Order: sequence, then C-alpha cells, then structure tokens
Amino acid sequence: MKLFEEYPEWISEQEHVNVLSEVIYFPRWRFGQTSDDTIEPNYPCWFQSFYNHKTWNFTKECPDIIRKLSARFLSQIPDDFMLVRSMSSANTFGIDGDFHTDWPNPGVSITGVLYTDKTWETNWGGSTLFKSETDYCASEYIPRKLITFDSSISHIGCGPQRRCKEMRSILAFQAVQTDALKERVGDGVKTSANNTKVVQRYSSNDDPNVDIVA
Repeated sequence: MKLFEEYPEWISEQEHVNVLSEVIYFPRWRFGQTSDDTIEPNYPCWFQSFYNHKTWNFTKECPDIIRKLSARFLSQIPDDFMLVRSMSSANTFGIDGDFHTDWPNPGVSITGVLYTDKTWETNWGGSTLFKSETDYCASEYIPRKLITFDSSISHIGCGPQRRCKEMRSILAFQAVQTDALKERVGDGVKTSANNTKVVQRYSSNDDPNVDIVA
C-alpha cells in the first residue's frame, strides 16, 4: 500500500522565490505549534497560520502566494472537499514533531505538504515518515516537492540533522470532505464557526491556528 503521493517541482522557481520572500524569510514566525497535544512533554515548533476557523477563510495577512497555492492544492482533490488548513511550520535541530494524524477517519480528508527551503542536502535529514499497521516509509525532503496523503495516516515531520544549520520549513494544506466536516462541527461550515469546538494550540485566544476536534 502506497501511503503518499509525490509531485516534484510542484511550484515554479519564481513561485518558490515568492514563498521564500513572503513566507519563509518574512518576520511572521511564532513558536508554539505541536503535532500532538496529548503527548507530554510537548516539543513545539515554529509556525505561521493563514486560515481562520472562526471565519472559514484566509486571515487578513495571508500572502497572495499562499492563496494561490492553496487553490492549486484544492484543484487536485475532489470537488466536494473544502480547505480547513493552510499554514507554514518549521523546526530546527532537536525540535522534531511526534507521530500524529490530521483526521481520525480515512477517506474523507487529504493533507498536502510542500517542502519550501531554498536548498537542501540529503544528509540534513528532514524527511516525512509515515507508518501504518503494515508499512513504514519516508518522503525525502526536496525543495519544491509536494506530497499528499490521507490525513488519517500516522506521520511525523522530522527535524534536521545536527550538521544542518538551516531551518526545515514546509507549507501544509488540508481539505476535508464537506459532509464529513459538517458531521463533525455542525452546519456552520463556511460561514460561521460558532458551533465549532476547538483546541487552542497557542497561548493567545486570538490565534486562528486551531485543531478541529469532536
């Protein structure tokens, strides 16, 4: 069973330049994103969030390149899916994520991860690992490559190795089948999040970077 799909050079060189200048090198990073809030102790990483679940729309400060790439991601998946996550995250040596899933049930949610660093060497690590009951595999970190996978598959974004002096950065997208999302959060999808129960992943109550939970 193949756990993920790969799309090399999913963005053009010019789009990569735009991602670097408008996102990765832009002083918008905050610290506090965790892969799994149920694991203690938590080891957070850096993040930028561009999608607000209170409005079901992009944040006001969302760069145009993020809107463009989010739309491209949506164009590759079924029409009855809607965007629920568009963000950037980054980790440095010693700051690894934890194995986690982005959605509890298979077949109704798709995650996309775009590798965004300017350059990368194999010995720097940074792969995304996947595991199921029968398989264990990895996607090598290669700039401009997109990987997509069922959001219910357990995965982890590995931090860079000691020899790497760079920050491992990605863009992450997630879309959920509309009926599955409504079943979980109510009929306020796309227009309001008043009935949505959320878990805050950052100390600020105004932070839109949240996880949807039952």
